[in-house]
Amino acid sequence: MPDLSQRASAERLLRPKQVQDFLGIAASTLWCYVHRGLLSPSHHTAGGHARYLESEVSAFKAELSVRRPELAKAVA
Repeated sequence: MPDLSQRASAERLLRPKQVQDFLGIAASTLWCYVHRGLLSPSHHTAGGHARYLESEVSAFKAELSVRRPELAKAVA
């Protein structure tokens, strides 16, 4: 299995704002997801900025719609 740096270079990394837009959530909601351990940055830039693998965000979106069906419409 390739390590994270290889996966990150082969796959699109999303900025927090892109994740928020993709999931249809506010910055504070993303912060809560991260601090509760529901979603984790896959990479940090040299400056310490979080980046998320697009595939992991997509999987989280699918999981969220299964675990919380009432949010499925908001996240879809």
